[in-house]
Amino acid sequence: MELSQFFNLFNSEEAIRWCFKIIAIFLSIFYLLYSVVVKKQVAIMDKALTDRFNQFIFLVCSLQITAALILLIFSIFLV
Repeated sequence: MELSQFFNLFNSEEAIRWCFKIIAIFLSIFYLLYSVVVKKQVAIMDKALTDRFNQFIFLVCSLQITAALILLIFSIFLV
């Protein structure tokens, strides 16, 4: 197969779609990593400070990680 035939397999719409998908997956991975780091920081904060809102903050962090996982799955399979 020649190189020109290979490039003809992907039209411009297909290339834009693949670029968008790759960018969406990378951004989703970075958001998941960010969520995990925030969860670790909240766990460290909980050891240093005791407050009545700690359980609520843990809940928000857990929801953020769940949202990041859903976003990653969405970007892999549906975009």
